[in-house]
Amino acid sequence: MRTQGGFAHRWFANGIEGRHVLMGLVAFFGVMFVANGLLVYYALGTFSGGDRPDPYRSGLTYNETIAAGERQAALGWHSEIAYDPAAARLTLRFADKTAEPVSGLRLDGQLTRPATNREDRALAFTEVSPGVYAADVALGPGSWVLSVESLLHQDGEPLHRLKRRLFVADRP
Repeated sequence: MRTQGGFAHRWFANGIEGRHVLMGLVAFFGVMFVANGLLVYYALGTFSGGDRPDPYRSGLTYNETIAAGERQAALGWHSEIAYDPAAARLTLRFADKTAEPVSGLRLDGQLTRPATNREDRALAFTEVSPGVYAADVALGPGSWVLSVESLLHQDGEPLHRLKRRLFVADRP
């Protein structure tokens, strides 16, 4: 062993001792703590984990939220979402229980990515035909979350809330 370059002679001349085991354990767990610390840092820095700005306050008004959902279900509105990547246009169609178009709404919309808030954007919808509302927006490929509130007048309570996922395919 002493003739092979001196490495084994210096470090393990007397075999593996307690200090060697201690240094190995400290190095192993040190690397693990640094790696986990970096992963936690980047995970917390990129996504808050919630989809509402103040979930505690939302929970306090949960009964009102349930009542609003029941009023919305009683309306019986149906909606369709379509995105045309060539025209960069997002279209919503609203119809009532009898399949008649729902006109005269003011729509406040927001488009977000499911896992980050870096590409969040507000949408301005305009009624292009009875019951059909459109917003011009260029979307990258991938998954998006569309949130829309329908209002009948400027300062009213939302009459209809819509939250749906939208998948935009990669262009060939």
